[in-house]
Amino acid sequence: MAFTKDIRAAKVSGQMVRISRAAFDEGWLTGYVVETGPKFFALELITGGVRLDGMACMRFADVTECGPEPHAAFIERALKARGAVRAKTAPADLSTHGSLIGSAGKAFPIVTLHVPAEENRYDCYIGQVIAVNAASVDLRHISPDAEWEDGLREIPFREIVRVDFGGDYEDALFLAAV
Repeated sequence: MAFTKDIRAAKVSGQMVRISRAAFDEGWLTGYVVETGPKFFALELITGGVRLDGMACMRFADVTECGPEPHAAFIERALKARGAVRAKTAPADLSTHGSLIGSAGKAFPIVTLHVPAEENRYDCYIGQVIAVNAASVDLRHISPDAEWEDGLREIPFREIVRVDFGGDYEDALFLAAV
């Protein structure tokens, strides 16, 4: 939790940051801290193509590096030139795993749940939140070919290290779903 204070300060200041989670990601996630909760924070993501791309909600405890984005001036000029509008708040309740996933599932037709797989990798389960239970979520999974799978996947909260929503990929899958 060494970077909790820095992340909370970035939310207050509106400063663009780079976040690293060495156990799960290679490289950096760049964006704006939109909301903070007791254990989670919401980062409005900026892609390598300099576009806003939804939000990633992560645990403070997983952050291994956090600092100002060194190319923030360029990125902010490009976002402004593109007419990008930053989010003022996250459309999710960051109080607990259950409230985060449940509220994201109500605000968006599909969400992405990240579960660790191997070192510096994770599996993504993308789909519609059907139910939030005491310790898990029931997800109607959608395949990478935008096909709804039969049945539900029950994913325990303890396995989920990141929750994404509102991104271009989730939107594309939902639009093309069959």
